[in-house]
Amino acid sequence: MTPPPSTRSPKHNRSVTPSRPMRSELEEFAERCRAWYYQQDDDAGRLMTQTLATLPPSQRAPFARLQASIRSAYHASVNARRDAEFKAHLSATKPGGSLMPHSRADPRGVLARKERYERFDRFVRTWCTMGMPGTKPFFQGLWAVMRLQVIPQELGGAGPFRIEWEIDDAVFKESGGKEFMLEAIDVLKGVLGFEETTSLSRSPSTNSSAQYNAFTPLSPIHSRSQSQPLPSEGTTPTRAQKTPPISSRTQTKRPRAPSDPFLDTSAPLSTSYSSANTGLSTSSSSAAEEPVTPLTPNGELDDLFVRRPPVPDFNEGDVYMRTWTAPDLPNPEFLTLLTLFPPFITRNTLPRFPVTRTSARPADIEEGEVMDSDHDKIKVGTGTMWLGSKRRADGWQGGWWTRFKLWLARVFC
Repeated sequence: MTPPPSTRSPKHNRSVTPSRPMRSELEEFAERCRAWYYQQDDDAGRLMTQTLATLPPSQRAPFARLQASIRSAYHASVNARRDAEFKAHLSATKPGGSLMPHSRADPRGVLARKERYERFDRFVRTWCTMGMPGTKPFFQGLWAVMRLQVIPQELGGAGPFRIEWEIDDAVFKESGGKEFMLEAIDVLKGVLGFEETTSLSRSPSTNSSAQYNAFTPLSPIHSRSQSQPLPSEGTTPTRAQKTPPISSRTQTKRPRAPSDPFLDTSAPLSTSYSSANTGLSTSSSSAAEEPVTPLTPNGELDDLFVRRPPVPDFNEGDVYMRTWTAPDLPNPEFLTLLTLFPPFITRNTLPRFPVTRTSARPADIEEGEVMDSDHDKIKVGTGTMWLGSKRRADGWQGGWWTRFKLWLARVFC
């Protein structure tokens, strides 16, 4: 007796090949990403998120990779523009050049002192508040510089020398936004008279990003972890040849012992990745039939991940920090400006410079002297500071009344 024909559907006899995303779909998604990141278009952002949320797992990787590439390009352009604005405003501002013409004509006159006091008061009241924790380390360091300038050298202060304060440019660019960056440069250099120069120390904020190219397309697992709104569990990667997901778990920064149970020494990485995919396929009938090879050939979509627009590399200028030399102001004016700092800044403990002998002076690098490494440096707030080789002008101690008040402070405080 001939058995009846099988009623099983053909789709159960052969694997279902997932469809490949159309180029037009990726181009449309790229335009939405650019509109969201560069123009802050809310509708485009909503459509972008909805597209990623409704995509099948087999097509999600190209879209996430494209979104990550556009997002990286946007952040690189923002950082480049902020860096250009910072350097342009810094070079255009001269020490004391932001004061009124009559104040610049007599920097130590009454009108100049009054203008410095008023503008510094407005700057502190605007940006040095409890509600702005990002600027607190900056003002802690600034207060320490001005406070140590009025302390005698034999008591751990600066005495007749001007303090040098080395801080990262990122403190200006990232603490309080663009307005804080411009006003901080204007007040420090243009009003108070700080002098600045590029330091030879490397900036810690750029060491990690110097080797990263913002326009390099990210791997699928990295794209999803950064920009995919849906959880990545159960999602089969579609670009296995380039970056297997298991590599983030098996590759470590330190050598492992041969007895380490988490070290896979019996099979290469590609074999373990294939076995991982095999184990994952048994948990889902739909994921089991998806191929591991990329659904979209690399050559057909490479032009979607090009640098658009090309932005020059500004990392080289950010590698070094900047040294700010304290202004050459007399002690009475420093004491007046110190009264403008709020209590949550002034109640901090003030460290002192190491005291060796009364006749000691800071090492002059131009004369061939070398500073004793980090022994003479202190850290307050942000950055480091030390005694510079530049001396203050005559009259920095002020009149007899100021010296008498400082003497009373040393005796009874």
